[in-house]
Amino acid sequence: MFLIIIITVTIPIAPDNSVPIRDGRFVETITSCGRVEGVLEDSAVAFRGIPYARPPIDDLRFKSAQPLNSISYCWNNTTPLLTHNATNYCLQIYGNGTVAGSEDCLTLDVVTPYVRYDTPLPVVVLIGTESLIDRAMLFFVRPNFRLGVLGFLAVKELTESVHLPTSGNYGLSDIVQALKWIQYNIEHFGGDRRSVTLFGHRAGATLVTALAATRGAEKLFKQAWATSGGAIFPSKTLMESEMKQALHVKCSMRILGENHNLICHQKRKRPDKRHEWLVLDGNILKEHPGQIWASEEGLPVKLVLGTTAHAGASEKLFFKHKEWTEELVRQHVEDSKLGQLNVVDEVLKLYPSTYQGLSAMISDIRIVCPLLAVSTQMRNATFYVVTQTRGELNVADVDSDVDAILGRYEPKTAEQKRYVSALQQLFYYFVWHGKVQPQQLSNKILIVEQDVVSAANYTHCDYWIKKDIVPRYAQLD
Repeated sequence: MFLIIIITVTIPIAPDNSVPIRDGRFVETITSCGRVEGVLEDSAVAFRGIPYARPPIDDLRFKSAQPLNSISYCWNNTTPLLTHNATNYCLQIYGNGTVAGSEDCLTLDVVTPYVRYDTPLPVVVLIGTESLIDRAMLFFVRPNFRLGVLGFLAVKELTESVHLPTSGNYGLSDIVQALKWIQYNIEHFGGDRRSVTLFGHRAGATLVTALAATRGAEKLFKQAWATSGGAIFPSKTLMESEMKQALHVKCSMRILGENHNLICHQKRKRPDKRHEWLVLDGNILKEHPGQIWASEEGLPVKLVLGTTAHAGASEKLFFKHKEWTEELVRQHVEDSKLGQLNVVDEVLKLYPSTYQGLSAMISDIRIVCPLLAVSTQMRNATFYVVTQTRGELNVADVDSDVDAILGRYEPKTAEQKRYVSALQQLFYYFVWHGKVQPQQLSNKILIVEQDVVSAANYTHCDYWIKKDIVPRYAQLD
């Protein structure tokens, strides 16, 4: 392994010819649908709630995202649309069965250091993060997109209801439409449409990785960074998915078709975590990503895949016992699938009998090693693992990398401060230059702790793959 030389990336300071600020805090610009007014927040300009597609309600529910391609879908151009405040999130079902959000949600937020035309900034599009950062270190866009059943349901009745029969992946179509909106409009906000990075976290990372493996992706974005997503991608045909999802959702098409309520959604608990929502719909996803990875051309865009060493860790597991003793760790492993496979003694020699060791084991099986296996199939992808720990749990939790990248990480030690700096510079260099430093990187695996180092492999992944435990028990998003 060798140490990566970190190169500082600085954002140019906006000169005096930026778009004027009115009344000390308001900034106005234009879109293809009319003028919008944003607000100055902590030395950044924020536009929140800009519509990028028609509302997916009534006849457009369970349809691919439709563009704002008529003046009748736009707002009064005599006054700007006020985009100052937080907007509705798309409707979703939580673990306890409660429902929150709105169906009329296809809007996006923009946060930028300044609005200008002469030196546009690279654009980072955030998929699967709940909020934007408090201060603009780059040019960020966060689109809302449909989730769960409303975003990904594929059933026969829906397929037969549209021309060019297909169903599912509606949420994915929202992201594609948002990316098209960016291509048409982002220059008016100071962004560079030729330098768009798609950034996904957890379930959002799965969507980003799938989009990065679609033909024509390079027309909408230049590169992608996906962290802690799933390693299992759609392999079922539309017909197979229709049959499985109809059984999974358990609600009638009559109720789904009613415009005034969503009774079946409200009464339905959150879908099973092992359910596979993405589908080969023949529209957006026409072939399995693996076929593109293995092709001579490879991925159409550059991709960084990553995760954290304890991405599978949870507070629920941590507080299951007052103190995780060696005996309790053994009992937990024996009661798991590993006990059924008779590998308990072997795996306990590989990992410490502590909560941290158990979390690392779970994370390797479900997230880290499956993603590493996926990355090895790609010609132009880099893989990283964050090992820097933090907090009461003393783990590199699933948000450790995204928090550091987006400026939300609160370092308590000198080591953590150094880690945040190292990962931010790794990310920013990729965004600005489309590659990971150093150029002479001999290995595709990066270990990120206080610094970034290159490695030929990741501890224990070969064992799990050899035992056929990875990717068999990989996380599904």
